[in-house]
Amino acid sequence: MQLLTPKASRPVESEKPIRVQQPLGLPKHVPALDGIRGFAILMVTAYRFNLGPVDADYGRIGRVLFKAFSVGNLGVDLFFVLSGFLITGILFDAKGGPHYFRNFYFRRALRIYPLYYGVLFVALVAMPLLLGSRYQLFAEARADQASLWLYVANFLMGIRNEWCLGSFRHFWSLCVEEHFYLLWPLVIFFCSRRQALVACLLTIAFAIVGRIAWLTLGGPKVAIEAFTCFQCDGLALGSFLALVARGPRGIRQYIPWALVGMLLTGLSMGYISTLADRQLLGLPITICSAFFGGLLVLAVSSRSTTWLGKIWGSRGLRFFGKYSYAMYVFQLPLIEILAPILNPEMLIERWGSAFLGRMAYIVAMFAITTAGAVISWNLFEKHFLALKSRFHSEPKQPAVAASS
Repeated sequence: MQLLTPKASRPVESEKPIRVQQPLGLPKHVPALDGIRGFAILMVTAYRFNLGPVDADYGRIGRVLFKAFSVGNLGVDLFFVLSGFLITGILFDAKGGPHYFRNFYFRRALRIYPLYYGVLFVALVAMPLLLGSRYQLFAEARADQASLWLYVANFLMGIRNEWCLGSFRHFWSLCVEEHFYLLWPLVIFFCSRRQALVACLLTIAFAIVGRIAWLTLGGPKVAIEAFTCFQCDGLALGSFLALVARGPRGIRQYIPWALVGMLLTGLSMGYISTLADRQLLGLPITICSAFFGGLLVLAVSSRSTTWLGKIWGSRGLRFFGKYSYAMYVFQLPLIEILAPILNPEMLIERWGSAFLGRMAYIVAMFAITTAGAVISWNLFEKHFLALKSRFHSEPKQPAVAASS
């Protein structure tokens, strides 16, 4: 299924193993959550670098493979569900402890802002000042950079009904999550667990009905994927599952429902992908979120000794989960920066094969992005993350010890 835009959500990092309280029916350590994050960034990365001439002969294998890569933009829906699950767990476990709001907001800022604003400063301020008219990169983003600095780029895109901002257009999803971080702590703080569960369901319903009403009334189509109010059902679904996991019966009771839900939504996605109007009043967004919600239930419920638990807890997926945030931030800017010396057409000509040239480009950009993310983590990000220990208090119960 192809949605409106090249989606890429802000991945969520992991500095420590994610721990869940034993009474929830889950193991103490849930490396599967880091694995899910890694899987999501691999989906987005395959989509992001899946570039090349549309009319080239890639062969049967190439057509199937590149078609599969083209749905990697759905990784953003998985990121939203995962983010809702992790953030709500952190907030609920910290509720009742000292400095609830201060600790959460400062820890979020230390994780998100240094890299985000660092990249904006270098790309949109420092380099233009140093090079002047010789600096030709990111012209579209520089023209509307205020929306990026203020975290309202998603509203700009929705109002204009276009995915503007060039190589920073993928930052729309960061805006959505930042708005979630701002408001959701209030919901969890003032609501009981049961009230918060109801709030999650109402949020999901609001997003679904809101998208239908918006498109029915002729609102800009980009808005249903860019506006925060229309993209909050995935976050709310993840939040719902986090609250369920902290209930007396835990989350394993929902495994049969998760299996049935994944089957039905998977079939629905396959059917929708054959239709001419891919939007269908925003229904694909809901279906994708539901599918990934079921996937999350199965992943966190799988014991580490099972084959499914071994897959989600594998070192490879957890590795990419750790560096996913920087990988996400760097991907589109790197395409523009490296285009003069590295592009699919160049490699296709060099290899003499459309399939091999396109694959070579994907592999090369994947390697460069991963290397950049590892360097960023070790030389820059982790020094800010070390400051998070100053804004930490023991939760009322040790349900989730890791930050997202």
